[in-house]
Amino acid sequence: MPSTASLQKAPAVGRRRSRRWALAAWVVVCLATLAVMGFIVLPPTPYTPITGLSPTQVSLIAMGDQGSGNFQQWAVAYAMENVAEKDGRLDMVVLLGDNFYGKPLTGTSDLSWRTKFESVYWGRWLSHVPFYAVLGNHDYPDSQQVEIEYSRQHKGSGRWQMPDHTYTRDFGNDDGRPVVRMVFIDTSVPASELPAQIKILEQAFLQPGPEPIWRVVAAHHPVRNAGEHNENSLMVTELLPVLKRLNVDLYVSGHDHNQQLILNEGEPAWVISGGGGQKLYPLNTKHLPVSFAKSQAGFTKLDFTPTQLKLAYYSLSTSAAARYEWSRVCPWMAKGCLVESTMSP
Repeated sequence: MPSTASLQKAPAVGRRRSRRWALAAWVVVCLATLAVMGFIVLPPTPYTPITGLSPTQVSLIAMGDQGSGNFQQWAVAYAMENVAEKDGRLDMVVLLGDNFYGKPLTGTSDLSWRTKFESVYWGRWLSHVPFYAVLGNHDYPDSQQVEIEYSRQHKGSGRWQMPDHTYTRDFGNDDGRPVVRMVFIDTSVPASELPAQIKILEQAFLQPGPEPIWRVVAAHHPVRNAGEHNENSLMVTELLPVLKRLNVDLYVSGHDHNQQLILNEGEPAWVISGGGGQKLYPLNTKHLPVSFAKSQAGFTKLDFTPTQLKLAYYSLSTSAAARYEWSRVCPWMAKGCLVESTMSP
C-alpha cells in the first residue's frame, strides 16, 4: 500500500509533467508561427525559369480578382500548383486584374506584395513561371502605378510582369510563327482613353511579320457577361467590332467573381475566370448562350499547340469541372469550334 508521502508526491509530479508538456507545446507553436511569418515576410529570392519544355506548346493558367490575401486565394493557389504538377506543364500565369484589394499599395516594398502575391504562389511550378498581369478597377487609382513599377524595377522574385498599362507578348514558336500572341489591355482606364487601348490592340495584330497561330486578348472587364455586372455597353459597341475584325480567338477576363464560357457565332470565345480569391458572385444565364457557368473559386487552364487548344475550368481540386477543345483547322470563330471535350482527362 503506497505511503502517505508517495500519495502527496504524485499530484506534484503530474503538475510538473503538465507544465513541461505545456511549455513544449508553446515552444512548438512559437516556432511554427515564426516559420510561417518568415515564409510570408522574408524577401523572395529571384526565380529561375523552367527550361527544357517544347517551344511548340504553351500552357497557362488564367484567373482574376485574386488579391484578397484570404484563405480562398491561398486555396486556389494550392490547387493551381497541384494541377500544374499533375499535367507536367505550365509556362505562365495570367492575372486578370483586381490584384490588390483593401488598402492601396504604398510602394514596391509594401508588405502586401508578400501576403497577396509572392508568398501565395509557390511550389515546384508556380515559383518558376512568370505572372503576366493586367489592371482591374480595384487597382485604381493608387496601386496601378506601383504595380507597373514593381515590374519595371524587377522587384521581389521577378515573376511579376506588367511593363505598362497595355502590352503585347508572343509565346511559343512553330516554324517561325508565334503559337500564341496575347495582348494585355487596361479596361479600367477612363472611357475617353478606351480608343487608345483599341489602337494598340490593332497595331499588335496588324504588325508585319509571321502571323500568330492563336490570338488572345487578356483584360479585366468582360465584353459579354452573364454575371452580376452585366455587359458593358461601351465595350460591346467600341471593342467588340475590333475584336471580330482582327479575328481574335479568345477574350479572357475577370471582374465577375465566377467562371463562365460564352459562345456567340462570329465572336471570340468569352472566357471569364474571376474566382481567384474574392467573395463569389451569383450568375444570370437567361439572356446569353452560356456553355459553362459556375459560381465557384478556381481558375482556367489553357493548353495551346499549333493544331489544338484545350481549355479546362477548375475549382479547388485536380479534376476539371468542364473541358473544351478547339481544333485550329476549324474555319469559324468560337461558336462551333470550341466544343465540349469527350476525351477523358
